[in-house]
Amino acid sequence: MGGRYPGKVTVLAVHVEIPLDSEEGLDKVRDKVNAIVQRAKLPGISYMLREPQEVWQAKFEIEGYPATFVFNKAGRIAKKFLDSEAAEAELPTLLSKLVQEP
Repeated sequence: MGGRYPGKVTVLAVHVEIPLDSEEGLDKVRDKVNAIVQRAKLPGISYMLREPQEVWQAKFEIEGYPATFVFNKAGRIAKKFLDSEAAEAELPTLLSKLVQEP
């Protein structure tokens, strides 16, 4: 998506640490996350959040992962997707609309 809107869209990949990550070790998890980001050709920034997943579930009002959040230019959530198929279907239209906003 970032390639379609150069200079207008920033893609962030975020991985929330889960209990299995502690067992595998941070380096192995980081390698897995980086491989996913590269395979998906996500331009932009990749973050690993190390707080317990319950912290982020409460903060973003979600029950599980994956979840996709689209933020507007003001930094507010414009849309939250809890279904990856819905996100794929709706993202092009939503992003086209958001990049037109002042």
